Amino acid sequence: MAKAKKPDRRVQRTRQLLQDALLAMVIEKGYDATTVQDIIDRANVGRATFYAHFPDKQTLLTSRLEDLRGLLTERRRQAPGPLGFSLAMLEHARSHLPLYRAIVGRESGAFIVQRIHRTIADLAELDLKALGFKGAPEQRRLAVEFLAGAFMAVLTWWLDEGATLPPEEIDGIVRRLVMQGLAIKLA
Repeated sequence: MAKAKKPDRRVQRTRQLLQDALLAMVIEKGYDATTVQDIIDRANVGRATFYAHFPDKQTLLTSRLEDLRGLLTERRRQAPGPLGFSLAMLEHARSHLPLYRAIVGRESGAFIVQRIHRTIADLAELDLKALGFKGAPEQRRLAVEFLAGAFMAVLTWWLDEGATLPPEEIDGIVRRLVMQGLAIKLA
C-alpha cells in the first residue's frame, strides 16, 4: 500500500492564510458582505492564488468547518463517555468568541450555524449508538436532533452571556442533563 503524500507546507500555509482572512472578515463585515476581494486583500495573496485553492468563498468556509469537524471528531475519540465533543466545542467557541458572536443569531451566519449543528448531530448520533440507545429509528433521529438542538441552544446562550462560566462547568452540566434525559431510553 502506498504511503499517503503529505501536503506541501506552502499549500497548507496559503490555505490557512485564506481561512484566517475569511474569519477576520466575517468578524469585521459579516459573511454575506465579505467578498473574495476582501479575503485576498486581507490574506495579501493574488486572485489566482485564491482560485488555485478554492473555487469560491463558500468552499473556503466549508474547508474551515471541516477542520472543526475533524477537531471535534478527534476529541470525541480521546474523551471517554457521552458527548466527547462537548468540551472541545465549548473551548473552541470561547477561544473564537468574536467570531461566534459575529455568526450566532445573525441571518448571515445561518449557514455556518446549520453546518455546526449538523456536525454536532452527527457526533451525537455516534454517542447514542455507543450508549446503546434503544428505540425505533425515528426515535433515535428525534433524540439526535434533541441533543444537537439543546447543545446549540446552550452554546448560544453561553456565548451571548459572554462565555464567563468555564467551559468545563458548562460541559459538566450539559452531560448531566443529557444523561438524565436519556436514562429512560437507555434502560
